[in-house]
Amino acid sequence: MADVEGALSIAGRRELRASIASTKSPLIEAIPKVELHVHIEGTLTPELKWRFSQRNGMILKHPRTGAVFSTLEELRDSHDTMKPAGGDRMDNAEETLSFFEAYYGGFEILKTKQDYHDLAMHYFERAAAMNVRYCELFFDPQGHTRTGTTWETMMTGFRSAQEQAERDLNVRGPLDVVA
Repeated sequence: MADVEGALSIAGRRELRASIASTKSPLIEAIPKVELHVHIEGTLTPELKWRFSQRNGMILKHPRTGAVFSTLEELRDSHDTMKPAGGDRMDNAEETLSFFEAYYGGFEILKTKQDYHDLAMHYFERAAAMNVRYCELFFDPQGHTRTGTTWETMMTGFRSAQEQAERDLNVRGPLDVVA
């Protein structure tokens, strides 16, 4: 897929992703699925970051420029790796840097048990909508504890979501630590 995407324009890549996402097959939708090795921090969307920052009274800043995000749209734009800062396309290094800025920036925004619960439930709800019945979620505790979040805060939020997903959504699976 990377070679195909590399050969496509930004518009072509967006069109391909939209086409894949909108393709509906009753057979594929009905098949129970397994999702393996999902890093829960990677599922943190700009919308969730914005919601958590508003709930927790936090200011979101661009990690390189220090510019404050004053709207959700600005935050969304900063996460769009297909939208280059200058020129018509990000190179691989710029795209990788942008990804890791967004990924590690998520550690800063998660502060409460409710944040961890909501993050996990957001993933579980999306997975259940695709008929995922088993998933292996991973998380990086060091990334969270370095920001002052306790193990108890993380685990209480994650476990409550895991129990709710199993009970209400029929999605099961372990929650594993990335060491």
